[in-house]
Amino acid sequence: MIMNNIFKYWGKARQDKNGEWNYHLLPYHCLDVAAVGRNLLECQPALLQQFANLSRIDSKPFLRWTTFLLAIHDIGKFADGFQNMQPDLLNLLQKRSIQSSSNEHHSSLGYRFCEECLTSLLVDNENVDDLWDLLQPWINAVTGHHGQPPQLDLSPPPIQMQFHEHVRNDALGFIQGIIPVLLQNGLPFRLDAYDRYYEIFPRVSWLLAGLTVLADWIGSNREWFPYYDKPMPLTDYWHDVALPQAKTAVAECGLTVQAIAPFSGMRMLFPAISSLTPLQQLAEKTEIVEGPQLFIIEEVTGGGKTEAALTLAHRLMDKGMVDGLFIALPTMATANAMYKRIQEMYLKLFSENSHPSLILAHSASRMVLDMEQKNLVDKGYGHNDSSASQDCTVWLSDSRKKSLLAHVGVGTIDQTLLAILAVRHQSLRLLGLARKVLIVDEVHACDAYVHRLLCTLLKFHASQGGMAILLSATLPQAMRAELINSFANGLEIKDVTTKKNDYPLLTHFSQTEEIQEVPVAARKALSRTVKVQPLYSSDEVNEVLQEMLDADGCACWVRNTVYDAMQSYREWVDRLGKDGVMLFHARFTMCDRLRIEDEVIRCFGLKSTTCDRQKKLLIATQVVEQSLDLDFDFMVSDLAPIDLLIQRAGRLQRHARGQRKQPVLGVYMPQLVEKPGKDWFKKVFPKASRVYDHHGHLWLTAKWLCKHQGFTMPENAREMIESVYGESSQVTIPNDLQLLEDQADGKDMADKSQARFNSLNLHEGYQATMTQWQDDVSAPTRLGEPTVTVRLARWDGNQLVSWSKENTGHDWELSQITVRKSQIAKEDTNNLPTCAVEIYHTGYIFVDIM
Repeated sequence: MIMNNIFKYWGKARQDKNGEWNYHLLPYHCLDVAAVGRNLLECQPALLQQFANLSRIDSKPFLRWTTFLLAIHDIGKFADGFQNMQPDLLNLLQKRSIQSSSNEHHSSLGYRFCEECLTSLLVDNENVDDLWDLLQPWINAVTGHHGQPPQLDLSPPPIQMQFHEHVRNDALGFIQGIIPVLLQNGLPFRLDAYDRYYEIFPRVSWLLAGLTVLADWIGSNREWFPYYDKPMPLTDYWHDVALPQAKTAVAECGLTVQAIAPFSGMRMLFPAISSLTPLQQLAEKTEIVEGPQLFIIEEVTGGGKTEAALTLAHRLMDKGMVDGLFIALPTMATANAMYKRIQEMYLKLFSENSHPSLILAHSASRMVLDMEQKNLVDKGYGHNDSSASQDCTVWLSDSRKKSLLAHVGVGTIDQTLLAILAVRHQSLRLLGLARKVLIVDEVHACDAYVHRLLCTLLKFHASQGGMAILLSATLPQAMRAELINSFANGLEIKDVTTKKNDYPLLTHFSQTEEIQEVPVAARKALSRTVKVQPLYSSDEVNEVLQEMLDADGCACWVRNTVYDAMQSYREWVDRLGKDGVMLFHARFTMCDRLRIEDEVIRCFGLKSTTCDRQKKLLIATQVVEQSLDLDFDFMVSDLAPIDLLIQRAGRLQRHARGQRKQPVLGVYMPQLVEKPGKDWFKKVFPKASRVYDHHGHLWLTAKWLCKHQGFTMPENAREMIESVYGESSQVTIPNDLQLLEDQADGKDMADKSQARFNSLNLHEGYQATMTQWQDDVSAPTRLGEPTVTVRLARWDGNQLVSWSKENTGHDWELSQITVRKSQIAKEDTNNLPTCAVEIYHTGYIFVDIM
């Protein structure tokens, strides 16, 4: 009778236009999800082994145990509160109605039901409390399949109010019915090893939660799992329906492992490289050991860091240690540029008949890809021709939450940091990284908050068997040590000491060997001296820029704020006209920013011609200093921290273009004095004084540059960085600036504390926290002044239309800009056809308020 009763509960349902109910029985949905999870692990044996290693359970028992747990993920849906969400369907199936119900989510109801009833089904002894301690992380993971752990009230109503006796018996009957099918050999662990498993199981829960979310998403898709409402034996449904459909679904989702191409040298990946740099040679031959490992590559711009990282990644893939990679970059612009580079070569990582997925992942990635597709069509290519999206599985690319599941991904660092914040579906991101090489470029660009989050991510990644490669041209020693020790902490290793101060340097850390710090021979072609020309007024800057333009050269002025860039742009437009000067910053609407980014790369990139570059001036902000392959004859930069100036100088005469004079970096700075006042920097750069609040670091930067009047890379790289960030340098900061430095240090400490508070705790496992789990669009991957998103619009005489006219289907999104709330003066709806917002310095902008 009980087995018949379990078919009176719906799991998925919808009403057609005629009012007829289409529904999928709850036991079937539970088995669908279990079948998907089982197939995901079976078709990825290395991932299954990784789970097994983490849990200290052999792979076959682990597979059976996980399949069983996935089958009870929705046990809370037996509760009256869920079934009564569709009262008519409840009455149709159970011939009863419920007068009152509960708002408690079925995930927490399922957790509480398991807490009360599950142990007695699994063991027949008195140690049920010990068993629940061990079961808790697993049950948190599978019942928290809606993107967050079950949220439990401190004083919830008795579970019997939702599981009356007959409902309780039916739910228990379902579990009893699947145990012989899925868990024939009982528990895969022993209670007498309680202490061992009590520490281990919470760590496994992070990945199991991600697997459950993924399995539930796939198992809920009607295209793969059509509704069944006719009772049949659970064994028959499992073998004849759930398992075959799961195999089809997983394959069509693009989640099967792709065969890796054998590694045969870097030139297989990059045939255009005629001779390898010393770093690239080292990447080809450095020893790859077993287990989780971290590489840190410190090399000058142009030294081939990206190619070296991809070579190491391919070697790890070839050894079966990972199945793919994700490259994290500091900005959308750098992610877009890297995506275009990876598009050209990623297929070479995989065997010839493989079909790996490639995904661009950031907040505007879908728009970027759609615009790229439109551009191809506009140029005469068909929709079936080579495009950015043809190798992206549609199901994977329809949400950033799934982007890390792709075989190869490129995106902003934010997409990875969300994996360790209390945001919905973070566990899915962790799962996506589990069998990936995590490559983080421009690591030095992280502020105190992001750096702390990255350290936590490395700890999580290492603990789950992950591999990571970090890249930087200007990494302070203290930051390098923190990154290494964070990864080591994930492996339960304490106090790793770095010893070498060489530059360039390849650092290799693993669980099985002592840390390796290998000096890299400097590439002679990259060794160059850059002259530094201090400039103490905007008139001096304008004069030297004009001289370069008059000599038919091209130049760039990197300003520290958008406001300063706009002011300089207006002045130079008056001088040269709009054809001679370009403006590039991060606060354009997306449609304009992508267009300008492409134009900047066309005019100043690797393939730019003399005609493209001649007499052209770019006024830009920090968007040009990271990962964009740009090349200027002359550059001026506002005074910035020394590591950023090195980065900016990397865009100065980057490529060989015939005979050019010695590269010169003009640095617009305040006069260097021995005893500067607190307003030393602020008097010259009032806006930028809030962007770079370590004014002592800026003074140390100016001091070193004025003393040496230039620098030679890579010989001076380490000296320059440590002259500003080294402990011995801090004591030389003048007193008035030291007060500001102490304030900035205090803010950094507060930001790090905020990062620790916002980060998840690896050891606690996947469970509810004091921090409210929120959607990823509002997750704090970066700190800063509150912002508001507005949409620019045009009045066409009759109605408001979007600023963008790209016709991609995303025109309103492409018309968005994000501005600080302090820049919004007021909302005015008095005399306008729709609302408007007054934004300082830009006048009135019609907007669609979000």
